[in-house]
Amino acid sequence: AGSDRKTVFLLGAGASRGAVKHVLHKGKQLKPPLNGDFFKVAATYARAEGGNSQARRRLDRLCKAFKQDLPVKGEPTMEEAFSLLYIAKDFPEIYRSGSGRRHQAGERKEIEDFFRLLFPILTMLDRGNDCATGYDRLSSRLGSNDTLITLNYDTMLDSALHRRGWDAKTGYALSGNKGKVKWEPVPLPSGQTPLRSTLIKIHGSTNWFVRGSVSNLKKVFASKPVKVTRPRENEIAGHVRQVVPPIYGKIFEHDHWRKLWTKAFADLCDAEVFVVVGCSLIDTDFHLRALISTLVRRRKKDGNRFAKVFLVDRTKVRRKWAAVLKGSYVKAVEYNSFEKFLRQGLSV
Repeated sequence: AGSDRKTVFLLGAGASRGAVKHVLHKGKQLKPPLNGDFFKVAATYARAEGGNSQARRRLDRLCKAFKQDLPVKGEPTMEEAFSLLYIAKDFPEIYRSGSGRRHQAGERKEIEDFFRLLFPILTMLDRGNDCATGYDRLSSRLGSNDTLITLNYDTMLDSALHRRGWDAKTGYALSGNKGKVKWEPVPLPSGQTPLRSTLIKIHGSTNWFVRGSVSNLKKVFASKPVKVTRPRENEIAGHVRQVVPPIYGKIFEHDHWRKLWTKAFADLCDAEVFVVVGCSLIDTDFHLRALISTLVRRRKKDGNRFAKVFLVDRTKVRRKWAAVLKGSYVKAVEYNSFEKFLRQGLSV
């Protein structure tokens, strides 16, 4: 409404689903996956790739594991699936991986299958859109003091910011040598100012790489990224993408992670407006829940309430957030979809 207020956005998987409804891949509609429907999205991708494709074989191995070795009722969520695989890899005597050779402790073929399905899907969602995404519309209204905190691995938001001249060297708030960032900002038309908002990816990103391999996921937690590239589908030899796997007990061992989470918390403490989009605040995301609880206590103690909070999701999730944030804001505005927020909320 004509005023520029320091705003922090917290964006979950529902934000990407709202920003990009789907892209077409070989005639199939591919949607951004949510925690609860990853396997449905993966099945669509496998159908598009074909019955004899590597994607089909990877998905079949995963489904077989959750029927025979790690039986679950119904279809597991993304977090349930990976947490089970992550535990099972250390106990090959108990959780046999098929009828083939016995694997060493710490190995599990299905973990690689999981990532090799997830990463191409996320890349296609970024490259397959027409650049008129919800994230582009959001980016057009951001100011330099605004911060976007995302739980997502995908680069759809990153690309939308990049199309407005955003520089990944400083925009990611990463520590260390800026020379590791191999993604140059785009030149803008004369008179257009590059976007300088901060994007904090507290669970990592598919275009961040650390030295190592999928067989040693500890490197993801215990390292900082050594290469930051433009969004890409192909891997880098001797490196693994730095995404924090969707497991119950996340362990952030490197200062790199501590600085990102601390920066996110500091910006939340300073913000006048807080916008939560598509983040279900699941009970097992202990780090995020602790951060939000500490934030609410801090702001209530200091008498520094948000002027406004925007809660964007289905009713059940909005009520959960309203209860968690109770006492830390003056006014709450709610929308049941990202589209409604983009049309109405940005001008409130």
